[in-house]
Amino acid sequence: MTAIAEPPQESFRVDMLWNDSRYRSTFFQIIALFTFFTLLLLLVRNVEANLAALGKEFGFNFMVNPASYDINQQPIDYTSRDSHSRAAVIGLLNTLLVAVVGCFLATVIGVLAGIGRLSKNWILRNLMTVYIEVVRNIPVLIQILLVSAVIVETMPAPRAFRGDEPAASMLFFDSVAATNRGFYFPRPVWGDGSWVVVVAGIIGIIIAVIFGRWATQRQQATGELLPVLPIKLGIIFGLPFLAFLFSGLPIGLEYPELSGFNFSGGIYARESYVALTLALAIYTGAFIAENVRAGIQAVSRGQTEASFALGLRPSRNMSLVILPQALRIIIPPLISQYLNLTKNSSLALLVGYMDATGTLGGITLNQTGREFETLFLLMAFYLAVSLSIAAVMNLYNENAKLVERTSGTGMGFSVLSLLDGVGKWERLKKGDAIMHANYGIRGFLNLYVLFYAVVLIYLLNYVFIERITDIRPSYFDWPTGMQLLALAMIATSFGALATCIFKNARFVDFVAIELAVFLLAVLFGFPFEQLTELTGTTELIAGSLAIRLLILGYTVFGARPNLTFFHRVRKA
Repeated sequence: MTAIAEPPQESFRVDMLWNDSRYRSTFFQIIALFTFFTLLLLLVRNVEANLAALGKEFGFNFMVNPASYDINQQPIDYTSRDSHSRAAVIGLLNTLLVAVVGCFLATVIGVLAGIGRLSKNWILRNLMTVYIEVVRNIPVLIQILLVSAVIVETMPAPRAFRGDEPAASMLFFDSVAATNRGFYFPRPVWGDGSWVVVVAGIIGIIIAVIFGRWATQRQQATGELLPVLPIKLGIIFGLPFLAFLFSGLPIGLEYPELSGFNFSGGIYARESYVALTLALAIYTGAFIAENVRAGIQAVSRGQTEASFALGLRPSRNMSLVILPQALRIIIPPLISQYLNLTKNSSLALLVGYMDATGTLGGITLNQTGREFETLFLLMAFYLAVSLSIAAVMNLYNENAKLVERTSGTGMGFSVLSLLDGVGKWERLKKGDAIMHANYGIRGFLNLYVLFYAVVLIYLLNYVFIERITDIRPSYFDWPTGMQLLALAMIATSFGALATCIFKNARFVDFVAIELAVFLLAVLFGFPFEQLTELTGTTELIAGSLAIRLLILGYTVFGARPNLTFFHRVRKA
């Protein structure tokens, strides 16, 4: 019997770092990382040297100085005596207003145009083809100027509404004024007892959701199809309307009225905002239409033929069979179109709309001469918004994937990894988890969403939107550590909120990180006492900590949350 001797272990040599496959990849990654940080350090030092040569110091203290300029579109209160930071916030909100409304309109236009291009109607199909091919091949800058010119030249001036026999009249029972200076809509006025209507609306939404689930179960059991949408709409709008009547009409409307040379009152949408949003929506909608067409055509024709064989109408076939499968192809390029629309909103200065580029990257930059700091803040804002859009859409994309491709495993290190040895757990794929009797935490999930949404809104309002008083300094006067803590709390609460909405397995990780950041904020003295006047600081911190611990504990050890977020279940 021959003994096989093990080969002698070769001693380590320096040349193994680039010759031996065991070390080569790690060595080159370390070299690349070292080179990157070295170049970054040289760039920072070069910037500091250039600023010093110009007699400037890097800092953001100038943001607390009075802005001394007006802004034509103000989603929140603002005067020229406010600081540059509040002027920047106004610009950021204007940008977000264009991005949110523009993405919604572009999606509606793109879906309708994409479906229309595949229609059997010759006129509709060719009209959609002309729209897509023409709009996609004209620069968006020209389209923004064109839409603005159409609004300014074709809409009546405010003076056309004056007189006993005016040349123009208001729309929708004299409630909406469309002029070449902008559009005016009624503003709701909340009186005593308005909360009754709001509560009735929330209850109506809950009842509508419960009814929808019951109708789905009934259809699966009996095959009978109920008119779900009309009944849902009747519940959602009917219940608040009844509460509105029985509570004495507590909500009124402030209508726009012609006063002097222009309209006053109501909600004002400047013509530049309308032109910019419409142009971006029409332009981006053409690209989304092609994505929709590609997604629909990628679905096998056998799916359509099978649905028709079952007796489904074409509209039901599109909504129940084709689009759900096409979404897996549509969503990834759709994310890029949303990002393009958001970044293209920086062309707002072409039509005189004061967005982030016009305030922070425009007038504030010119007045203060701090081009490096203002452009740095502007880039940080667009980066944060783009990453947020991409994160939310990627979470939605995970939900739209085939269930056998989505699993709680293979996601790298997680808090879940620390609990693998605790108890007996069985890993499930999402498809198996959905079929489990205890899948979902419906009621508790809504409370999770509510908690993190309130935390995020309060933090954003306190840090960036709330007016600065003599009681507290501006965010730009805070110590650097406190600034980073505030941003970390906002980022982690947003992550917990987004992953909770989409039932993502990373929810527990964001909960744990958000809890750790909250404890750090308490330890380093974050001014929680100024966040609310409803309770004391100790009660606020203790209550918030208790809720966070409850969420984390129940999510980790409860039976149903483990199926929702972890896709695992405790063995018998």
